[in-house]
Amino acid sequence: MKINAVFLLIALAISVLAGYGFYAANDGEIYRLVITIGGGLSLFIPLAGLLALSAGGRGGVVHIKVVSMLFFVVLLIEQVVFSFSNLKLAPYLIITGIFLLVYVLIGYTVAHTGE
Repeated sequence: MKINAVFLLIALAISVLAGYGFYAANDGEIYRLVITIGGGLSLFIPLAGLLALSAGGRGGVVHIKVVSMLFFVVLLIEQVVFSFSNLKLAPYLIITGIFLLVYVLIGYTVAHTGE
């Protein structure tokens, strides 16, 4: 598997803009910075897997891209829900962390099953 640097930068730019959107939407909230960094980072990880990965053989990459798209949508919905609700820090960190760890676990399993 190879990582395309241009697509990785595009994924980073999209994530930064989404993070800024969460920052702007949470004006006056206590955990505004946590939502900004958490939202941007949690969207960057699956978006990088979706956009930046490529390989000569299409087997494992297609599965990783599908899983990345699924987790990107789930994490985006989760970020929007937490962004526009009365935020509690512990559930936000726990739920986001579990989603990201499950994504990494599935991606790792898919990538190493094809070898």
